[in-house]
Amino acid sequence: MRRLAVLFVLAAVLSGCSSKEPGTPSAADQTSSAPTTGTSTRSTPVNRPKAVDLAPLDPCTLVTPETKTALAIRTVAPGTPDKDYGDGSRACGASFEDRKYVWGLNTVLNGGVDRLKRTSGEANLTEVKVAGYPGYVEKRQPQGQRQGACLLYVDANDGQLLLVTMILPLTAGDGSTVDGACERAKTLADAVGAALAK
Repeated sequence: MRRLAVLFVLAAVLSGCSSKEPGTPSAADQTSSAPTTGTSTRSTPVNRPKAVDLAPLDPCTLVTPETKTALAIRTVAPGTPDKDYGDGSRACGASFEDRKYVWGLNTVLNGGVDRLKRTSGEANLTEVKVAGYPGYVEKRQPQGQRQGACLLYVDANDGQLLLVTMILPLTAGDGSTVDGACERAKTLADAVGAALAK
């Protein structure tokens, strides 16, 4: 029964866990290794270690063998991208050895931070720094049939985001919490953000 629940949760993560309004990709292809600034519709420049075009990126490549070992990641597998993240979006994810959370990485290609603030609501987002990148955390408490989750969006490029998702299992009686999910999401985001900036 537990295996069935884990597979159900994994399927939910790999297919995306939130719905966003459709948009038009507006990413710029910037690949310099020096810190860069970019602008979207925001009035201030964005400071990033490196602006990365996420369109050709396989997010599974950001989970290095070292990251897998350090974070006790059990499996890394490509998933089904959420169509709401734009044409060409890619997904990756699976489980940790302790199976307390299910993780996912998604490339969001059809809108950046400005769109995120409109769709999620700026008041629901907390700004964080992720390996030098601007990041935005959104907590989702369990509610009815909805599982609890932490979503951490990394501002990797103008009009594009790397989404790190951490979902509580269906049976969260093992000490899994939304705050714990956010701690683990931040650790994973820092690791993949460092790989992104190389």
